[in-house]
Amino acid sequence: MRGWMHNDCGVKLQDVHWYQAGANAPGRVEKVELTLPEGVELTRVSDKSLSELLAAGEIDCAIIARPPTCFLEGHPDVERLYPNYLEMEKDYYSEHKIWPIMHIMVMQNKVLEENPWVARNLLNAFNESKDNSVERMLDPAVSRYPLAWVPTYAREMQAMFGDDPYPFGIEENRATWEQMLLYTYQQGIAHKHVTPEDIFPQGIMTDVVV
Repeated sequence: MRGWMHNDCGVKLQDVHWYQAGANAPGRVEKVELTLPEGVELTRVSDKSLSELLAAGEIDCAIIARPPTCFLEGHPDVERLYPNYLEMEKDYYSEHKIWPIMHIMVMQNKVLEENPWVARNLLNAFNESKDNSVERMLDPAVSRYPLAWVPTYAREMQAMFGDDPYPFGIEENRATWEQMLLYTYQQGIAHKHVTPEDIFPQGIMTDVVV
């Protein structure tokens, strides 16, 4: 969201006074020291949550992975900044082919050096697990998920992305990787602007037939 604001919306990182705190509980501490770009103002708050700051009017807006408690409880002064977020996200994907990556699997270098085959086998295992999960979601019986339209939503996702609504791999997600690496460099999270090839082991995407 910070990168989107900075690069697409004209709201530069330096235009905002940033506050860092726990989403719905105070006490969250940054575990990695940042090298913030010049002119970026950041205040770290340890005794209040972002939800509390928002409800009290001490901050104007919050970017949070989970909905703030004050929003879920129906606070009269708190609402979504973009109520039509679903349409906006679909349009953004259609234009940029960028989709959020949920998690990254990592391993120690010494493990890969001793067993070069481990990375590819791990990728194969997660792909098989993901394929099984998607198959269950597309099951019209929906016996595994107690929501009526889960398969319909899953089919809509397939129509948007193709057969695989969450592709794994470098090339399948190159546009997303490149944008993420740009944003992390711009925001001082990463100390240099790297490429996807810099962060993945060589040969990870090579198909091996035995």
